[in-house]
Amino acid sequence: MELTAEQIADIAAQAATEAVNKLKEPVHKFKHGDDGDPNEEVKVVKDAADKLLEDPKGGFKGMGHYFRDLINAGSPQGKESEYLKKWSSAVKAVMQEGDMSQGGYLVPEEFRATLLQTSLETSIVGSRAIKIPMATNRITIPALVDSNHNTNFFGGITIYRTEETAAKTVTKPAFGRVGLTLHKLTGLAQVTDELIQDSPISIEPIVRSVFGQAINFVQDDDYLNGTGANMALGAFNAANPSLIAQAIEPGQAVNTILWQNIVNMWSRLYPAGQSKAIWVANIECFPQLASMAFAVGAGGVPVWMPAGGVSGSPYATLMGRPIIFSEKMQALSTQGDIGLADFSQYLVGEKAGGVQVATSMHVYFIYDEMAFRFVLRYDGQPWWLSTLTPRRGAATLSPFVVLAVRP
Repeated sequence: MELTAEQIADIAAQAATEAVNKLKEPVHKFKHGDDGDPNEEVKVVKDAADKLLEDPKGGFKGMGHYFRDLINAGSPQGKESEYLKKWSSAVKAVMQEGDMSQGGYLVPEEFRATLLQTSLETSIVGSRAIKIPMATNRITIPALVDSNHNTNFFGGITIYRTEETAAKTVTKPAFGRVGLTLHKLTGLAQVTDELIQDSPISIEPIVRSVFGQAINFVQDDDYLNGTGANMALGAFNAANPSLIAQAIEPGQAVNTILWQNIVNMWSRLYPAGQSKAIWVANIECFPQLASMAFAVGAGGVPVWMPAGGVSGSPYATLMGRPIIFSEKMQALSTQGDIGLADFSQYLVGEKAGGVQVATSMHVYFIYDEMAFRFVLRYDGQPWWLSTLTPRRGAATLSPFVVLAVRP
């Protein structure tokens, strides 16, 4: 049975709780003789406990050994191994001395750190974009060339007001194409046989998990910022033909975001996308957003402060739409530090099956190492081929809007 890192952590946490609940149980004595001095017996117990606790592995052969014993002991027909008995006795002995009262040493020192890992951000674009499974290396998607509603719609459709007996005028939409070409993200890991044998439950799932998360992180970063060169073309990249970079206010200082910037960005989002759009911003933008003010006479009033002030949780929406803070966005004051997008107008192509994982013992056979290979084939492109000039009004509209650089 394979367990994920999260399941292993849950097992360890549950076992820790049980150990703390048993603190009042008598400590097992390491008998040194029927007529021995009780004080000497206590010293023997403490010395043995200290010696075991000094071992980073707690007397176990490895992490896999520890968790196998732990799982077996907790199963309906399970039995506590001698290793686990000695370790539990040592932990309780020292905990009753007043040390480690929170049960922190229930998991041996060498193993505890392996249960911790930094969580990477989840996908921002993928779950909101239009996903297209790809069986071949390239696919083209029709796209309407809809850039100017002053004269026609969809690149050529003109609606006429025709008299009763007059002939109708033929018009038709203009179609363009958006091409999706699979690019490749890869990862390769080498794990020694010794490490796998010492920890057969945990190592492989952890390797699969962290590589999968890392590849998905880079993939999502490309959907936001990719240049289109051997990678996806990001929605907020300057090469996106439908991207709008909203100009800043006259005299606006570097490293600032003003309330008027937010209002202007919202006004450039095409109206049909307002109910689906989200804001994405670098966390460096938060102090600027939290301190934005609307000018009233010589002063101003906060515009993004909860009713309870700083005692309340910060708002999770802006203009009524969700705001996500992400390290994938550009640094404060750089174009792309904050963006507004309707990602339903973004196309994602992916080879069926997502991240492909393969293992081989042969690649590094002479080194006693197992190879883990990870491959993702994907692409992403904005569906719009240009910005849109509305029926009335001069400012162009788009599903993708960012704030321009503040020099």
